[in-house]
Amino acid sequence: MTSKAPTRSRALVTGSALLCLPGLAGVGLVLLPPLSLQMWQAALVVLEFSAVLALPALVGAVLALRALRSGGGRGAAVLAGANALLMVLVLVPSVSVWQTAREEGLRLDPLQYAAGFATRADREPVTVEYASPGGEPLELDVWRPEGGVPDGARLPVVVNVHGGAEDLPQSLLPRWDTWLADSGGTRVVFDVDYRYFPDGDWSVALADVRCALGWVRENAADYGGDPERIALNGQSAGGLLVLLAAYSEEPAPSCDTEVPEIGAVVAWYSATDGTAEAPPVPWRQRRSPVGDDLVESSERMVGGPPEEHPREYEAMSPILQVDEDSPPTLLITAGHDFFLGTEDNGRMVDRLASVGVPHHHVELPWTEHMFDLNWGGLSSQVARKSIVDFLGEHL
Repeated sequence: MTSKAPTRSRALVTGSALLCLPGLAGVGLVLLPPLSLQMWQAALVVLEFSAVLALPALVGAVLALRALRSGGGRGAAVLAGANALLMVLVLVPSVSVWQTAREEGLRLDPLQYAAGFATRADREPVTVEYASPGGEPLELDVWRPEGGVPDGARLPVVVNVHGGAEDLPQSLLPRWDTWLADSGGTRVVFDVDYRYFPDGDWSVALADVRCALGWVRENAADYGGDPERIALNGQSAGGLLVLLAAYSEEPAPSCDTEVPEIGAVVAWYSATDGTAEAPPVPWRQRRSPVGDDLVESSERMVGGPPEEHPREYEAMSPILQVDEDSPPTLLITAGHDFFLGTEDNGRMVDRLASVGVPHHHVELPWTEHMFDLNWGGLSSQVARKSIVDFLGEHL
């Protein structure tokens, strides 16, 4: 029996050390500057499912404590403490969002945590070409409620504008489109494509969105929508576009149409100030090679840095376009956003309040840019409740 004790202790210590690794790797991915866009994507997935990493940490702590009883010594004690600390750290994101949900009056469903990604829907949309500026066809998807539109009904309309880092098609996350169509009172959803910020002419994308809005005003009734009740919804770059489309009258649409009045706007993790006076980007981005690529990309679509093109950057800063006639606005902020610091949206909230625009702000702590990819995630659940309440009040 005695001769077996050291061998058993070493096995337990080895097992505990191995079970430390998932938590250590996850914490490192989330906290440290990513070396590539792929590493950032991995960090997004890890952060969204961080609570899962508590299980190996818990088992590792138990193994280390058993090793201590078997004479494992200082190494076993260190591993017990390390696994216990990791278990706490990986639970911080979930606990933080849970607290935010309580403040928003929402009861979360932990059983949805592993409900999958939002990249697939339970049905297909109707796809329509809404314009062809410069000969380039632009499409939108029409998502109607699951049970269809009752005869003679005119449902509220939501126009969704996707984000992304390149020219991607509409309906990137179709599960959100069907949810918008079905939940909290049915709606007709139009998810639009646009030309993604051509080099040196960022306003082309906004002109396309304004063209799509005109098309929706002219054709919404054909799909059971009410052209007098239109809300905008957008994520990241799409959030920037919907804020600008809602707040300003420039540029002109890229097609011959009349842009409707917007009843409400929802912007997810979107920058609101692109000027030289904007808050600094997050520490992780400043220390990451990806950050240099982002700066180069943003300057390329304008034609240079803010110091050289101040008027262009002012025109693409929603915080400078807000006035007392701006529509009610919901801002959803990711609290651990690699691309955007929380101070940006905080200043936007202050600006909305200063001119009396009805607004609501939901900041989701320890939540990453594009968290809505995870359909069942705790942050996505909070976002859904906030959107339902907001649209129910203002649309």
